[in-house]
Amino acid sequence: MTDWPGFCRQLNRLGERRLLVLSGDAHWAQAQAQRLLPACNDTHLWLGAAPAEQPHCPISKYHSALGREYSLLVFNAFSGLHPDALGAAGGALAAGGMLLLLCPPLAHWPESGCPDLRRYVALPEQADHLYSHFIARFVRLLQANTDVLIHRQGQPFNLPILHPGPRWQCQPDRNGCLNAQQRHALAVILHSARQRVPVVLTADRGRGKSSLLGRVAERWLQAGKEVVLTAPSPGAAVQAQTHCSRLLPFTAPDALLQTKPDADLVLVDEAAAIPVPMLLALARQYTCVFASTEHGYEGTGLGFTLKFQPALAALFPRWRKLHLDIPARWSISDPLEPLLFTLLALNAEPPMPPTTGALAIRALSRTDLLQHDAPLEQLFGLLTLAHYQTRPSDLRQLLDAPGVTVVAAFRGEIPVAAVLVIREGELEPQLASAIWRGQRRPRGHLLPQSLAFHGGHYDACRFRYDRIMRIVVHPACQGMGVGSQLLDWLKQHASCDFLGTSFGASPELMAFWQQNQFSLVRMGLNTDGVSGLKAAMMLWPASSQARAMLPIWQQQFMADHQPKSTDTVLPQDGQRAHDLAFYHRDWHADCPALRRFVTHTLPRTPLTGFQQQLLQAALQPGAEPAKLASRFGYSGHKSVITALRHIMQCYF
Repeated sequence: MTDWPGFCRQLNRLGERRLLVLSGDAHWAQAQAQRLLPACNDTHLWLGAAPAEQPHCPISKYHSALGREYSLLVFNAFSGLHPDALGAAGGALAAGGMLLLLCPPLAHWPESGCPDLRRYVALPEQADHLYSHFIARFVRLLQANTDVLIHRQGQPFNLPILHPGPRWQCQPDRNGCLNAQQRHALAVILHSARQRVPVVLTADRGRGKSSLLGRVAERWLQAGKEVVLTAPSPGAAVQAQTHCSRLLPFTAPDALLQTKPDADLVLVDEAAAIPVPMLLALARQYTCVFASTEHGYEGTGLGFTLKFQPALAALFPRWRKLHLDIPARWSISDPLEPLLFTLLALNAEPPMPPTTGALAIRALSRTDLLQHDAPLEQLFGLLTLAHYQTRPSDLRQLLDAPGVTVVAAFRGEIPVAAVLVIREGELEPQLASAIWRGQRRPRGHLLPQSLAFHGGHYDACRFRYDRIMRIVVHPACQGMGVGSQLLDWLKQHASCDFLGTSFGASPELMAFWQQNQFSLVRMGLNTDGVSGLKAAMMLWPASSQARAMLPIWQQQFMADHQPKSTDTVLPQDGQRAHDLAFYHRDWHADCPALRRFVTHTLPRTPLTGFQQQLLQAALQPGAEPAKLASRFGYSGHKSVITALRHIMQCYF
């Protein structure tokens, strides 16, 4: 390789970053990466497998390591090409930095058995021989980009000559702002906060959005005001907290709405990853700054733009919108960011569809999706509208996960609506029994696993399900029955026992699924920390076996949600009680069945007075094992559950 240190100095001067692909066998690629490390001033990190002496982080734990900047990042794709981690690595690479991608020979990479595929199959060995359409697309785009440096094992490689340009500088002013755009945004936010006018602040990664929130908080706290910071997770709030020298407390969105603390200003970071109804509730309660990363690897949805902002404008006609597009942490001519946008479809947006005309509904094969990149990005952009957290990994699931089907409705060549379906169930009896007993929890198969283990339906795993993961209609075409037409198409072409879905149970969504003849068979016990909603599972029977079984499951669901009723013992109650006693079934989920069983069954081994008191207390609606622990002298939640299992064994 030619002058590597000189090349790094040139990048540093220009404030640009580059991707260098080291393509060959794993030993060769690691050795090449180690040769390049001395030029990076020790601010480097390996993601994935690394030599013993190197600072490294497992790719699955990338969030814990990428909260700071690095001059060189080694992404070892032999440990798996995790799309979210790759996007995060791009955001953590400093100006002048190099991203080294270690991978198999490009021509054979799609069929090499990428370890990341294990996230999309029930059993790890099922991923070993899967062909990766995601990687095939990835390789094609890498080879087509002239800014990507590719060093192939056994072939000569020379670094390119960089075109000269002005020196890139990053000099914060006395307010900590890096450019005129940030200074303007800071002034507008502070003025709007004084006027109690909400502000929406959007930016791509690296524009200084979160640091700007920290500076707003600092100025507001200096003035003696109360400021609260919220975000989808504490980790998403760290950057804003780092840029505020005073204590900036974090409160989760659902807790903020429940407790309603006093606050003169609420800063909402990564707002696009919070459901629209929750954002609007915050806007009604507080003066807010809603900040969001556009095209963020950590999860975003176009619903923030297409649904939330018009609704906010209706509530507050004087609202302000600001956008930061000048990079704060690297040069405006940096080629790495647009490359990652293309590779991970971070800039995917759906085109505006016609609102009239006949709909053509058809299933799309992966060959259809990969023929041209524009239709794939249009479809993926449409799917981002359906969920408040869409990640690059969702693109990989769309292209690689076994059993995934896409059905889309078109007007002309423009997608109007889409539904993403995954095949689940039909598990072998031994695995199904282990899931029921709480001994196994394979990846995927959400509906059969949850219905068996949490819902208490012993036969759930033997049925075939087509789970509707997402269904979306472009906002311009909503309210016209398009979504129902998609579901009708699925019903007509069903080759399963059940069509099913699981979603946050808002009244609007419950009404939609009920109108389309889906029946509620399970409701989650806990609320989602971001949406504040419980998960609902609903089914539509597609086979005669399913039509016979669904009323039985509904009867059990209704009985489990009438906790004070113990008049009727259901056929499954004894099995649930037995397997809770001797295996690992869930106490909270089985409590209604246990209450019915204990009411109508005498223990074979008499219970002591203490055991009777503990059992009766634990079976009361709303009883919490953690509270029972202190009342009955146990060390904690787990020890109470263990004691209750021993008590239930006395009935058999």
